[in-house]
Amino acid sequence: MNMDQFKLGMHVGEIKAWCEAVKNDAKGMSLSAPFKPEDYETLLPYMVEHSERNGVNFYHEKELIATDLFGDMDLSSIWVFVIYRRPETLEKYLKLKEDKEKLLESGSYEGDTRKDIAVHFGRLLGYSDAMIHARWS
Repeated sequence: MNMDQFKLGMHVGEIKAWCEAVKNDAKGMSLSAPFKPEDYETLLPYMVEHSERNGVNFYHEKELIATDLFGDMDLSSIWVFVIYRRPETLEKYLKLKEDKEKLLESGSYEGDTRKDIAVHFGRLLGYSDAMIHARWS
């Protein structure tokens, strides 16, 4: 195990809390705390346990979408678990990533289009419009 017990406890507590939030529809989708690739095998059994206990699903995300909503986060070399209940929620997230990639490839990822991607990501995570728009104030 690469993680000390305190850090492991924090990760497991967050996994449990986000699984419960998604189960109870407080959020349609949530993200685990970011973790290093070498910690994946340590965290996976806890993710499996709490997702099964709460009747939710998870997706192992190695390249989390980067948007201006969370522009201050360094996403290089980190992984997360995307926690969701309904398959269409994960499909929306993956489509949003694909749409962003297409916009980047075409040179169109700027201005309102760029902001729209961030807003849609925030909504997937259950953020209110007021909270999302406060990020740009």
